[in-house]
Amino acid sequence: MNLWDIVKIFLVLLLLAGLLYAMLYLLKKYVYASEGKNPKLLNIKVLSTQLIMPKKFISVVKIMDKVYVLGVSDQSISLVDKLNKDEINLKEIEEASAVNFLDYFKKGLNKK
Repeated sequence: MNLWDIVKIFLVLLLLAGLLYAMLYLLKKYVYASEGKNPKLLNIKVLSTQLIMPKKFISVVKIMDKVYVLGVSDQSISLVDKLNKDEINLKEIEEASAVNFLDYFKKGLNKK
């Protein structure tokens, strides 16, 4: 095997890698982008999620102007209850769910 054969192999590998990258770029741009064109159409927001057992959660979800309590497992999602606006304080729940990882990280750094 001489130097020219090794160069041809690397050129073919580079061409294949470029072709795969181009296909991935086109898929992301045209195929997957069409699924998320209007994410605010239903206005779905997860207000809170609490682990109750391994792979089992209770989630409070706001869909449009209605609030639902859902039981979520790895195999199903079931409606536990539908809450009225009178029963809960949406502002308080939304503010509590707005805390992100960066806030927790900064809080943990300051505890030294």
